[in-house]
Amino acid sequence: MNIDSKIIISAIILGASFIFGSYINAHFSSNEKILNPQISQTSSSDSILNKEEAAAYLKIPVTQLDNIIKRDTEQKKKLSVYDTYQFIPYADLDGQIVFSKDNLNKWLDFITQKK
Repeated sequence: MNIDSKIIISAIILGASFIFGSYINAHFSSNEKILNPQISQTSSSDSILNKEEAAAYLKIPVTQLDNIIKRDTEQKKKLSVYDTYQFIPYADLDGQIVFSKDNLNKWLDFITQKK
């Protein structure tokens, strides 16, 4: 057998292997989330909270949330490196502070694990 025919046969075997592997993966996958993703029951607007909603979600007064934000902002200025969820996560969008419910949960997990 010459080198050209070896390369062609190898390429055919390799291509058939990819096709067969893809077929097996698609039809016999144990990970159903990839094949049939679940649609979240909550809308994306429910996961973004304004300051009042975030305070209610955390079950604290808005003034206490303001104090946490102010304290965290002052501490951040003193540090060059810190853990992501060491400080309350929020975004300032054109002067309006908004929170992600998922990030608030991660922050709560972080601060409760440290204590």
